[in-house]
Amino acid sequence: MAERRQTSGVTLWDLLTLICFVFPGAGASGVAKASHAGFVGYALVMSVGLVIGILCAACMRVALVRIGGYVAQGNLSARTELRYSIVMLIAAFIWMVFSLVTGSWLATQILTLIR
Repeated sequence: MAERRQTSGVTLWDLLTLICFVFPGAGASGVAKASHAGFVGYALVMSVGLVIGILCAACMRVALVRIGGYVAQGNLSARTELRYSIVMLIAAFIWMVFSLVTGSWLATQILTLIR
């Protein structure tokens, strides 16, 4: 997605980045709730979910700067820009699912280690 200069407002990519940041914590919290973890278990998995969320959101921002900058700089046709946008959105949704699965999986591993 070629990000055009905006003076205000939130772009779709910002919202997708926020979702990608929240998903690992949500997955970790769900695993902790399902396994009836105590306070220490919740604290551990939520901190891991926070770290994974920060890393996944940072990767999404880097992808936007790299690919979006290329699209904005290049003399690409409108059709090619649309294709780049579609591919970036599909990759963002795949990345969000990956972040959710990673947060849940790491939470499961941590809770099995502390039990």
